[in-house]
Amino acid sequence: MRLFIISNRLPIKAIKEGNDFVFSRSEGGLATGLASLETDLEKHWIGWPGIGVETESEKKQIQLQLEPLHYHPVFLNNRQVKEYYEGYSNSTIWPLCHYFFSYIQHENKCWTTYQQVNELFCNTALPQLTEKDIVWIQDYQLMLLPAMLRNHFPQISIGYFHHIPFPSYELFRVLPEKTQLIKGLLGADLVAFHTEDYMRYFMIATQRISGINFSEREVQLINRIVHVDAFPMGINFSLYYNSSLNPEVQKFINNLRHIQGNSKLILTVDRLDYSKGILQRLKGFALFLQTHPEYRGKIILSMVIVPSRCNVEKYADLKNRIDETISAVNGVYATIDWTPIHYYYRSLPFAELVALYHLADIALVTPLRDGMNLVAKEYIAAKRDCPGVLILSEMAGAALELPEAIIVNPNDIDEIPKALHIALQMPEKEQLAKLHRMQAVISRQTVNKWATDFVLKLKDIRRKNEQLHCKLIENNNLTHILQAYRNSTHRLIILDYDGTLVDFTCDPQDSVPPPELYQLLVNLASDRKNFVIICSGRDQKTLEKWFGHLPLGLAAEHGAFFKENGIWREKIHREIWNDEIIKLLRTFINKTPGTILEIKRTSLVWHYRNVNSWLGFVREKQLVEALKLPCQKLGLEIMKGNKIVEIKSPECTKGGVIQMLLAQDRYDFLMAMGDDVTDEDMFRAMPPEAITIKIGNLSGCARYNLYTQSQTLPFLKRLVSC
Repeated sequence: MRLFIISNRLPIKAIKEGNDFVFSRSEGGLATGLASLETDLEKHWIGWPGIGVETESEKKQIQLQLEPLHYHPVFLNNRQVKEYYEGYSNSTIWPLCHYFFSYIQHENKCWTTYQQVNELFCNTALPQLTEKDIVWIQDYQLMLLPAMLRNHFPQISIGYFHHIPFPSYELFRVLPEKTQLIKGLLGADLVAFHTEDYMRYFMIATQRISGINFSEREVQLINRIVHVDAFPMGINFSLYYNSSLNPEVQKFINNLRHIQGNSKLILTVDRLDYSKGILQRLKGFALFLQTHPEYRGKIILSMVIVPSRCNVEKYADLKNRIDETISAVNGVYATIDWTPIHYYYRSLPFAELVALYHLADIALVTPLRDGMNLVAKEYIAAKRDCPGVLILSEMAGAALELPEAIIVNPNDIDEIPKALHIALQMPEKEQLAKLHRMQAVISRQTVNKWATDFVLKLKDIRRKNEQLHCKLIENNNLTHILQAYRNSTHRLIILDYDGTLVDFTCDPQDSVPPPELYQLLVNLASDRKNFVIICSGRDQKTLEKWFGHLPLGLAAEHGAFFKENGIWREKIHREIWNDEIIKLLRTFINKTPGTILEIKRTSLVWHYRNVNSWLGFVREKQLVEALKLPCQKLGLEIMKGNKIVEIKSPECTKGGVIQMLLAQDRYDFLMAMGDDVTDEDMFRAMPPEAITIKIGNLSGCARYNLYTQSQTLPFLKRLVSC
């Protein structure tokens, strides 16, 4: 088993020098974090080497140089870089996910190239992969790739991590390609985010767009489970914590301390991006100098900005505005021997960066929106035995883990000078106490733990999917069932109706048995070895109308009424609800158009199949909560089924029907089929050797699985004909 990391960029970038290529470390938290990942698995990396290469000889040269590192380059031409990376990825998806709606640019040609480049990544990966490997796809540039790989490797483990924020549905829905992107991500077994909020937004978008309902963060798609989760990314804590002990870092610390003098150092480190709130931060700093003149000449704002996406117009404009703002602030407040803002427009070597972290009295980390923000964690980690204060945006994912920081809303310019004043006044003892508590958090949640947790969860989902595949009625399983059926002489066959024998309809009364089903039931029941029972939540009247003329047993309303040998028997003779419950249900019907109330003799069923999937999901939760107290008073059971909520007596269950039948006779072949929660009672009541078959989502109680209702009748036909 090997681990294949697939990302837009390799952790290194190629630079051409003469006729040769040299390689340096890529900037960015993702490349840095994953490059330091420790794992027992053989690690491979697929990505773009950061340079446009046109000739086949140059491509071959780079491939040979990277092969010993297990790096597999994906080569992009200049047009692809412009339209896929600068275009759809960073001019459409990036501003959308960071809530910069007005910055979104959409061109059909860029979407076309985005698809093509995702396919190119797929084609590069395919020759390297086997079904036994683990694939870990990184970030928004490759949202289509999971489904592409899935088409070629149905059983392979695929994980996807979304490193940037995932927007609310109301924003995500504006994308014309939203359906394709969601479908692409659902090709993964595990889709993960930095925070619970982003995870929740993704599930909502998926439910609204695809009509898929998650249960406990999971959904079964045909023959595969997809899990959604949150894993906050960490850093290599010990690397940063011990960095100040390095002689090279100490050299930088001494040099910088000489430049700093007695001034307090405020540090900001960002990649050039409008989401980082750099202009707002500069305005906040200028306001601090204006309102707190006592600190002029006593503080320095050291601003490090790493160049990024320089060819994108928005970024070039941002760079110009930053330059102008810094010049303006320095022009107003600078003196002969003091410059308030020191500006570094470049990527700093590691030693110089951690020296700045170590020296900085304050780290000002105020993105307008950020998936995680590792700078905040790096700063905290680098403060070994020295004070410091972190000012952190509430819009960064890291804010959830670092509540000891001074949390600010970066959109409120007044909050930045207030936070700076608090930080500058904070006693050293308090600073150290807060730092130690934050270090305790991030020392546990390291990048290796993040990656390990992700891979372990992916392996867990793989085991679940293997379990599902073992339960699917295919090949060996089918042969076993058919053989057991042929070798038996006294059979009990119990069949659910809705979702098992027929598919669901918007109106339950429209689910009339088709002629094909009638014929199949006749053929099945005419075998004198078989006792066939339809066990349904349907009312007695409906089952009698549809099946009363057939030689079948019938169990209506989950066993409250039972028909055998042409005679109906009743278990419950009274209504079990009151006017309060009826009124409550009608209230929910009135405020949720499309819902239906089915009133049976022993139960009430609220149907929402004809309602928008997400709205139905929300209303279901609200209704169940509202019903808890009145149902508790009457000793009633609330059951959530397939787009229904049912109120019934706990006295009547499908499991009770099974127990009654098994007490009456001995059978050498037992089979039960069902699709819903009520059928789980039926499966649990069966002996272990019984043939229990769940339709749809995997069941822990059933031995076998058919992933769709459309497979039920063909399966039963095989029984009849064997």
